[in-house]
Amino acid sequence: MPHIVLTGTESTFKSRLSKALSEWLNLITVSEYARDYMRENGLDASALNEAIFQTIAKGQIQQQRTGGYFDPHADPVVFDTDGITLAVWAEDKFPHTTEDFLTVPEHLHYLVCAPTNKAYEDPMREDLHRRQEIHQRYIEVLNAANASYTVLTEVTFKNRLLEAKSALNQWGFTPRD
Repeated sequence: MPHIVLTGTESTFKSRLSKALSEWLNLITVSEYARDYMRENGLDASALNEAIFQTIAKGQIQQQRTGGYFDPHADPVVFDTDGITLAVWAEDKFPHTTEDFLTVPEHLHYLVCAPTNKAYEDPMREDLHRRQEIHQRYIEVLNAANASYTVLTEVTFKNRLLEAKSALNQWGFTPRD
């Protein structure tokens, strides 16, 4: 069974969805490393530079390894973002992106959160006015990686969660006891 990865632009319910889907499926959630790192270090989006990004990238990749992201035989896990998020972020902010982030294992299924909902301000967010443009980049990267994905477009969290559950049911995910 594939791992589930929530991805997409800022303020599209990714973290809330990953937690809700993990509870519904009784699976482990691997949180977004960048957000955890920035919170723990008292940083906001204005503090981001390439050195901090590299630290975050190393932590994210290690967190993915620990969570079984690269192992097709590991128990399914819900990942609140992955290297694709790092690739899109780095490509947008820094002159060079490492290709390491663009490798997508075949046993993943992405839920791409489209920016159809209202965006909420947060000190860790900086591109709320560019969400549609960045969303298109996510789609391009996933297509180039030949990744399996479903785009979630419902406007409210409740409806987006129902949309995600329906998509996952089609992929064979059902709640586990």
